[in-house]
Amino acid sequence: MRKVLQGIVGSGVGDPSRRNFLKGAAALGASALLPSSELPAQAAQAAQAPAGSQTEQGLLKPLGDGPLGDDATVDKDVMVRMGDGVRIACDVYRPKAPGRYPVLYASSCYIKDAVWVPTGSMYNYRETGNIARWVKRGYVYLHVDIRGSGKSEGHYDFFGPREQRDHYEIIEWAGVQPWSNGKVGMFGESYYGMSQWAAAWQNPPHLACIAPYEGHSADIYREFSYIGGILQCDFMNHWWNNSVRDRHFLDYPEHPKRADYMDTDLNRDLVLHPTYDEYWKSRTFDVKAVKVPVFSIGAWGSMGLHLYGDLQKTSGPMKMLVNSGNSQKLFQEPVVEEPLNRWYDYWLKGIDNGIMKEPPVRIFVRGGQGYRDEQEWPLKRAQARKLYLRPGPSGAVESLNDGALSWEPAVGSAPPTSYDSPDVEWHLWGGIVGSTVLGAHGLPNTTRRIITFTSAPLEQDLEVSGPVALHLWASTTGTDDYKFTKACDAHFIANLMDMPPVSGELAAAIKTLDVSLPASEVTKGALKASHRALDRERSTPLFPYHTHTNPQPLEPGKVYEFAIQLMPTCWVFKAGHRIRLDLQSFDNATHLGNLRGTDSFYHDAERPSHLLLSVV
Repeated sequence: MRKVLQGIVGSGVGDPSRRNFLKGAAALGASALLPSSELPAQAAQAAQAPAGSQTEQGLLKPLGDGPLGDDATVDKDVMVRMGDGVRIACDVYRPKAPGRYPVLYASSCYIKDAVWVPTGSMYNYRETGNIARWVKRGYVYLHVDIRGSGKSEGHYDFFGPREQRDHYEIIEWAGVQPWSNGKVGMFGESYYGMSQWAAAWQNPPHLACIAPYEGHSADIYREFSYIGGILQCDFMNHWWNNSVRDRHFLDYPEHPKRADYMDTDLNRDLVLHPTYDEYWKSRTFDVKAVKVPVFSIGAWGSMGLHLYGDLQKTSGPMKMLVNSGNSQKLFQEPVVEEPLNRWYDYWLKGIDNGIMKEPPVRIFVRGGQGYRDEQEWPLKRAQARKLYLRPGPSGAVESLNDGALSWEPAVGSAPPTSYDSPDVEWHLWGGIVGSTVLGAHGLPNTTRRIITFTSAPLEQDLEVSGPVALHLWASTTGTDDYKFTKACDAHFIANLMDMPPVSGELAAAIKTLDVSLPASEVTKGALKASHRALDRERSTPLFPYHTHTNPQPLEPGKVYEFAIQLMPTCWVFKAGHRIRLDLQSFDNATHLGNLRGTDSFYHDAERPSHLLLSVV
């Protein structure tokens, strides 16, 4: 059974001039979003329509993570009208007993009706948490199809200004419903987490707190679409075509049959906007403007996708938890669910459980003690320490050069380390930590045909916790210009690795199998050479921040200094382990195109290329 709520938020109330102003503000985009004082009275009047009808339980597929139970109910396909007339489809899961309850609002483009599949890596879009458990705890769980997706009307526009505005209006609608106590929190992982930032920077009056889990926070361009100015085509292609658009047609036969349904060509939009232009600026959220309480939860392993956004600072009360492991699985385990429950109880139910008196930061120290409480992030006690690139050999790894890393700077001159990019032996397989070639038995070798720089075995444990940067002096003859002009460019992809010692028996087996030595990825970063320009006001040696607005080609053979941001990390390199830096121009996740040429890296006294580590 379906019922349309005539809860028109942001239109149809008040004098005509005010209505036109509100509609115009919504259409103008992020720069014209209304301040929080503009909507509450209007929303309160507009949302007095009754809640949607209870859907007969026998017509619903059970929730994939467990049934609701006899003490709960759901109002399916409640349609809430936005200020521009578009209706957004909502499912309202709520306790069956009469009363007013705090609301958890979760919103994405992943089809709200797909919650019947279980949480798991095969359904990586299933990022709602356990809905039944939250309703049983006394919350209303409001699950929403983003504009243009699922059963919602309108045009899908990938975090565009109108999508951002919808969050504001839905929150204000939810805050005045008969089942609501007037306090709305937000919930969910990944896209659901990004939706929280998109809403929170507008500070809707009824939004009491958010808890973005693995949610990019502010800058969609820099955080995962064009890392270092290089298109992340592997993830974006898979995400859009498999997790989003294909599912709407191949796995959702009840989808709306209108001609413009999910007609967004996101891949085309991405390649039409390779720099940080107005398209991306309108999709950038001002995290500093967020005043509502934030519990930001992330995982160190989500480099190049979620991690950077999990570590941002706002202007309001804030807590941070950074885990290690399978994020989707952890979302429903006590390590995440218990502090989340206390967080929502405190801000939405008014239960003084002491959560805000505890240390504001908890991080998982990988390779170390596990979870550790801190008073801030980044850690004030961390010291920036340089680890210099040297010619080598290190005797540690089979690579094109087997370069070395040293705590001591070079003295005098040294020839650069050069390689041809792309290497003719690179193979599109297993390129997680480097550009892979196949060994004698057809098994992947990730280091043989790339550039590496490796330290001597560490004499004692070394903790690196905080931002990491690579300051690289380099030149190139590379070009992707079919006209063969003198304009050059290059891709620098850097991976920081931890190499454990290996026994003689294991070393012999590795040699027989013709594979690379074992190593763990600690962090990574990238930069398109023509995007090297820095925002000097926002950059520090540990945190280079590139403008990405006006790419400048390189002169062939000219040496430039490049500051490359690697993702922050928290890792203990154990005594006896080696630190390794991998450099290449391609890692299977990025767009290489026709780029080819010779890249040279300099490591002498005049051009001291080095890693800059946050050492605790």
